[in-house]
Amino acid sequence: MFNMKKAMAVAMTVALMVPSTAFAATSSPVKTSIAGQKYTISSQYTGKDETLKITVNGKELVEGTDFVLVGSEPTALGSYTLTIKGIGLYDGEATIAYTIAKAEKPVYKLNKKTEKKLAKGFKAKKLKKKSKKIKLKVKSEGKVKSFKVKGKKAKKWVKVSKKGVVTLMKGIKKGTYKIRVKIKGTDNFAKGYRTIKIVVK
Repeated sequence: MFNMKKAMAVAMTVALMVPSTAFAATSSPVKTSIAGQKYTISSQYTGKDETLKITVNGKELVEGTDFVLVGSEPTALGSYTLTIKGIGLYDGEATIAYTIAKAEKPVYKLNKKTEKKLAKGFKAKKLKKKSKKIKLKVKSEGKVKSFKVKGKKAKKWVKVSKKGVVTLMKGIKKGTYKIRVKIKGTDNFAKGYRTIKIVVK
């Protein structure tokens, strides 16, 4: 015979086992409005898009995480008015007075393969019996005028040609070696020197 009381007791037990949070309504987080606000950002020329950052109520907001730029970001020298839109925990639209000034140092970039090699470094063990050549392939808007090894001791172990081909000599000691690159100035950046580090470990 079907036991009604027993069936009800089982049903109540199952119901009690279900987490109460399953029935609770999830509340949306309160968003902070940046509507109507005006911010000022000044940076030096880099020749590429920069990640913009602003401060709201003492907290630093990052482009792409807390807000997005409406339209494209300028990279040339000058003063601009940008519009941003809050995302995530922020909403509303605000403006940024954005200024890009002439860089105080030359701007340059290296070949991607060269960057990876330099970031990885070179092992002294592999250079005990043979030397190694590295083509820096420095690119810049300004003319690359010269390459020079920094330090008297370093010149014994590192050589660099006029075209930026570095030779790590056989038997080179562990350490950080520096190549000084002289670059001519342009309208976007001042003339000067940049240093490329080569690590032997």
